[in-house]
Amino acid sequence: MIEATGLGLRTRRGWVYRDVDLTLPPGSVAAVAGPAGSGRTMLLLTLAGRARPTAGELRVGDATSRSALRREVTVARATGAVELDPDLTVGDHRREAGLLHRGADPGWAEELVGVDLDGTTVVGDLAQDDATLFALALAISARPAAVVLDDVDTRTTQEQQRRVWAALAAVADAGITVVSSTTDAGLADGVLVCDLGRDLSGAV
Repeated sequence: MIEATGLGLRTRRGWVYRDVDLTLPPGSVAAVAGPAGSGRTMLLLTLAGRARPTAGELRVGDATSRSALRREVTVARATGAVELDPDLTVGDHRREAGLLHRGADPGWAEELVGVDLDGTTVVGDLAQDDATLFALALAISARPAAVVLDDVDTRTTQEQQRRVWAALAAVADAGITVVSSTTDAGLADGVLVCDLGRDLSGAV
């Protein structure tokens, strides 16, 4: 379970996000929705233990410390912070996942999310939805408790977004809790939506 109460992050420039409450059971999907500057990416990084909140409480299972959170939650993509290397091949990334994550099984994960890629393909040449699903597969290849995926709707058609949301549902069905971000959760049928609402980047 992911449980956040009154979660917030403030810098010298103001609130990045604030007053976030989330309760997600194992094997569920949530969509963090909001415009650019509403703190979507930093909220995902906080949930994954990569950023430290300045307000509220966060728990993933029994994990509360950032180091423990990082063991429970993997990051498929956090735009500008964690992304696939466009110059590497699919095979390069698979091998890297095997080195980084003990017990990783990219083949199982890719089948689960519905992506079938040639190992010699350069990641930068992938269609956007294929790249998103490949990043997701790598992140879940060692079967973490939860995974976060940023910007589901970036540079994608509605058909591609529906494909990604269907894959996220399949990941949840496998018992992995999913938190994703989007500017518009209209295509995310049947998922919990955390609406960050207005742009808080300039708030004080």
